[in-house]
Amino acid sequence: MSLSSGEAVTIPDMSAGIALTAAAFLLLPAVRGQNPGSIKFEVASVKLDLRADGPSLMRGGPGTPDPERITYERQRLIRLLHAAYGFEFDQISGPDWMSDNLYTIAAKLPPGTTKEQLKFMWQNLLAERFHLKTHIIQKDFPVYELSVAKGGPRFHEEPGFPVPRPGENWAFRPAPRDIRLRFRECSMADFVQRLGWPLSTTGLGGLTVGRVVNKTGLEGSYSFTLEFAGSWGPGGAFPPPLPDGQTDTASNLFDALRQQLGLRLDEGKARLDVLVVDHADKVPTEN
Repeated sequence: MSLSSGEAVTIPDMSAGIALTAAAFLLLPAVRGQNPGSIKFEVASVKLDLRADGPSLMRGGPGTPDPERITYERQRLIRLLHAAYGFEFDQISGPDWMSDNLYTIAAKLPPGTTKEQLKFMWQNLLAERFHLKTHIIQKDFPVYELSVAKGGPRFHEEPGFPVPRPGENWAFRPAPRDIRLRFRECSMADFVQRLGWPLSTTGLGGLTVGRVVNKTGLEGSYSFTLEFAGSWGPGGAFPPPLPDGQTDTASNLFDALRQQLGLRLDEGKARLDVLVVDHADKVPTEN
């Protein structure tokens, strides 16, 4: 991950963990011609939500039908940190209340705001309203390693599988217990990103995305189909067992990769960055 700032900043050795404010710690390259610290919402209301119940939603922003407004209702601080920095939930460490207290935010964006600029806006909002301070450490995480199985890769397309829409390189069709996927001109880098979804898990902290590392060594793009027993969602790679005497019509994800594509998925470890929250106000500055 990269660090950048609109002002002169010395980029430290991240393996040691250096204290940074949210405004200085930026995961994205600086937007050309702009000081990241100046990329802010036009207007933003931030409130601690003390309602006993109510809707929990996130809507608006670049790429949506309402690109100039953001509404986050009853969202936890850990979700706001994910929106600002892109860290997965298990890569964010801090006080327990980050996953308990709820906040409602309504903000107006300048016309033409990009998704990259929106991340800076979230970062600056957290720094100003929550007085957020963080640092980075590194930690080993479990991952899945995708590699070529004995005998080499076998990529081919089978009839009866869904066809990707124009401009997309993949499509899937769910059945009661089986998933059929077709990939068209797909790189292994893109493929491992897709594989992470059914390998994900859910818990009290939210969604933990399955991490898949591409160790196939395969360059270029490929077209192929894949069918496995499971579902296209968190935990979908591990379908529940059927009643006694019944069997799935397709192999599980691990067996299907080996049998159909000549690829293997093995457990491994990778050292990744972790965002550590040193300080954040429980009650933010509202306006």
